[in-house]
Amino acid sequence: MKKYLFFFFFSFLSNFSFAQDSLIIRQGLPNLYFDCEYCSQAFYRQEINYVNFVRDRRLADIYVLLTEIKIGSGGSEYKLFFIGEKKFAGQNDTLVFQSEPNVAEVKIREGILNIMKNGLLKYMLQTNLKSKIQYTIDIASDSLHADQVKDKWDFWTFNLNYNLYGQANSYSSNVYLSSNVSANRTTEKFRTETGGWYSLNKQRFVIDDSTTVYGMLSTLGAFHLLAFSIGKHFAVGHFATSFQSTQQNLKNSISYCPAIEYNVFKYEEASRRQLRFIYRLGANYQEYFEKTIYNKTSELYAAHSLVIQWSQIEKWGSLNLNAGGWHYFNYPSNYNMGFYPSINFNPLKGLRVGLSCGFSVVNNQFYLKASDVSPTDILLNQVQLKTNYNYNYGFNVSYTFGSKYNNVINVRFNLDENYW
Repeated sequence: MKKYLFFFFFSFLSNFSFAQDSLIIRQGLPNLYFDCEYCSQAFYRQEINYVNFVRDRRLADIYVLLTEIKIGSGGSEYKLFFIGEKKFAGQNDTLVFQSEPNVAEVKIREGILNIMKNGLLKYMLQTNLKSKIQYTIDIASDSLHADQVKDKWDFWTFNLNYNLYGQANSYSSNVYLSSNVSANRTTEKFRTETGGWYSLNKQRFVIDDSTTVYGMLSTLGAFHLLAFSIGKHFAVGHFATSFQSTQQNLKNSISYCPAIEYNVFKYEEASRRQLRFIYRLGANYQEYFEKTIYNKTSELYAAHSLVIQWSQIEKWGSLNLNAGGWHYFNYPSNYNMGFYPSINFNPLKGLRVGLSCGFSVVNNQFYLKASDVSPTDILLNQVQLKTNYNYNYGFNVSYTFGSKYNNVINVRFNLDENYW
């Protein structure tokens, strides 16, 4: 016990002793709060050294919110929302950066950094640094009158992906591989995407010298999506899928559903807020590897679906809600429905709270095998078992207090968690 007390006392004394270093606060410069949980905050603090980065949005003179949304090329559109607070109240702006698909992380960082610097310019012109600002526009004079560039791919993008993962030791091995291919064309008025995928998972476990168990799961599928924009709030189109799964006893599952969607907000606001209602009506043909608990080897189902998706990002945090389900006309007592909300918010200074949960009622497992399932198949998750519901939940809380400024970068003794 004494050695633990000594270790704690030594650690505390060391931290207190070195805490005598002075923290440089840049007087007269605006306080900035950068709201981006997945960004490398240290990078932007190091590159933008003419503001005071603060760790609580209530201390900020400038609140910067970054959102990301996928675009038709396969890349992402990053939007920075600049919101003036206190002495900059009412001075708001929105700037956009679009990345190419599969681009290096450093390129994305640099792109976001450039538009952040541009967005901060209007605020910096109102500070004591205005006389030190130099501004240039790096563009050739002949390009100011250039003709519009013609896209030789006509907005089509293609993606090929392959993944392989394996691990093993003296008593077990696991190999997982997956691949997918897709092609899409996205414009303001039209979107289409077609693709397919395959996955395989092989497992081996040595129980004793005479017993070894094996498991194998595979899925194979293809999909097609088509959507036409109708104004700023409506879209129509269809969904088509083909699917095979050894775990779900599906030898072949083919579906086709025309669809209509209504978005309460304008589609151009999608990176900040969406409230979409999606209705589908169609048919699903299923063929099974083994006879099902309903004594079927194949079946045709007429079904419809309603899905509600709401997402909103504000200064106080973010909210996501997905709810919906399926109902079957020729089997009116069968259905499924689910509800999946999540929220992250900042109720108090330095406090961030995250809540998520999900619950679904399951009454449409038409594919379940009639034959008995072995304990090995259950433990290795080789078959889908009967259930009436699924649920999940999560909670996280983070509270930070102390110095309200965080401009100092120090990476000494940063170790990967595997080496502690």
